[in-house]
Amino acid sequence: MRSSQLVGPILAFLTCGALPLAAQGTVRGQVVDSVTRQGLPGATVSIQATMRTAQTGPDGNYTISGVPAGAVVVRVTLIGFAPQQQNATVSDGAASDVNFSLSPQASILEPVVVTGYGSQRREAITGSVATVEGTSANKGVVVNTDQMIRGRAAGVEIIQNNGEPGSGSQVLIRGGSSISASNLPLYVIDGVPINNVATEPPSYGVGGSPPLPRNPLNLLNPGEIESIVVLKDASAAAIYGSRAANGVILIETKKGATASGGSTLTYDGYVSASSAASRLNTLSAGEFSGYVNGEVGVWRADSTACMGSATCAPNYADSVGSFGGLAPSHLSALGTANTDWSKEVLRTGMATNHDLSFIGGNDVTHYRASLNYMNQEGVALVSGFQRTQGSLNAATRAFADRRIMSYDDNS
Repeated sequence: MRSSQLVGPILAFLTCGALPLAAQGTVRGQVVDSVTRQGLPGATVSIQATMRTAQTGPDGNYTISGVPAGAVVVRVTLIGFAPQQQNATVSDGAASDVNFSLSPQASILEPVVVTGYGSQRREAITGSVATVEGTSANKGVVVNTDQMIRGRAAGVEIIQNNGEPGSGSQVLIRGGSSISASNLPLYVIDGVPINNVATEPPSYGVGGSPPLPRNPLNLLNPGEIESIVVLKDASAAAIYGSRAANGVILIETKKGATASGGSTLTYDGYVSASSAASRLNTLSAGEFSGYVNGEVGVWRADSTACMGSATCAPNYADSVGSFGGLAPSHLSALGTANTDWSKEVLRTGMATNHDLSFIGGNDVTHYRASLNYMNQEGVALVSGFQRTQGSLNAATRAFADRRIMSYDDNS
């Protein structure tokens, strides 16, 4: 009985095996600009009603193999140009040439806001949202993300705790909401919430003052930030919970891109200097010595002339008699040193920053690797900030079309 059930499937399999393979051919050509007649790289060429697609190279050429023989429709699209399609006939084992000449066309791109549950068009967002682009905010000497937001998002107040490079900041979105609890917003980097707790450096030891707390966002290189989105109203709590009661700051880092012309190596660096805007206007050693020696008549060299005398009331004796003559003279204790201590503890701080990034990929896989080194000297001698940071991210669609096949034997 079982052998008779297998006869049908076996005959069907042998019949299909005896049939010839489907005829296939190749479609190739070039996509050029109708105005400049130059090749257009990155254009998407597809065969309608099939899964066959390709992108043009740096010279605008493309090749699509495995196209079913017969009449097909070839379509090409590229941002900034009007789409175009042509009819073609593909022969078995042969190549058909299909060339395109695209005309420039303005494209209206709708702004998109990334939220906790996906991306939405800006006009569809009912809450208050502010967006800061990374390329426009990363100007000058920028150490962390908080400095990129300062002055660029309405309703966001950022107060730096001190003038030390990399110091912590107090960030308030639409004011504070609690007296005893924290008023800091929730930070979400690439969809992952982080614990924004200031780092505490180790103490210098007995008798030394420990450094002030640092900003935890110092670990993130500002050159790697693509965009910053600030959610400023209570609707953010519906997405991220009670931690978002003070607002949410969404940070998106740069990702790898499809490199039609091959991999790209980019370097960006700068050197800057900073100094104190003003210093205390103090007396020199000669000026102060002259002041004490009686140029303004407030000090006397004798220690007994003013004892019990009303005429010496506005003056001061050089030594105090109660010490039995052992007290040092004020005039002799002045010495000859001429040190400007405000100038001694300050300096011209130098800052250097080096960014190295490597970008590459194709239609299936793209990646980005970067390395950053920053060293910023503070204006005060004991202050400074140094960072060495690297990142690597990659994405692939190699397994997007894979399917898991199952076989159920009901015989």
